[in-house]
Amino acid sequence: MHKIVPLVLLVIAGCTKTSAPALPPTAGDFVKNNDGVGTAQVFGIDFSVRANSSGVSTDDTINADFTDPKQSRASKRFTLGDDVAIQLESVNASEVRFQFNDQDFGILKVGDKVVIDDERNVEVNGTPRSPQPAE
Repeated sequence: MHKIVPLVLLVIAGCTKTSAPALPPTAGDFVKNNDGVGTAQVFGIDFSVRANSSGVSTDDTINADFTDPKQSRASKRFTLGDDVAIQLESVNASEVRFQFNDQDFGILKVGDKVVIDDERNVEVNGTPRSPQPAE
């Protein structure tokens, strides 16, 4: 009987383990606009944007689920100037869905570098990217 009790306690203790949520990193996130040059680091992704004015706004939501980390979600939206709106939705700890001015530009990965020029062309890591076709 004495051998069964520790085994039962070990099984119960193993069932209550929690894990870290599967979310991209947020440490070091910032958004700024200096004289029409917008820069940001969000979810570990760097952004450089030519903005037509100096305004900035941000909004974010993080729902961390420690009991079922795969259910964790995070979203961040920021604007630069009058005509640039970027929406990011976490997919997992290293991937984020990227929308620019309400158009889907696919998946970004932590560490990517996004450049948006005066003509609103988008490059990711030096490669041009176009919006995804609407489904």
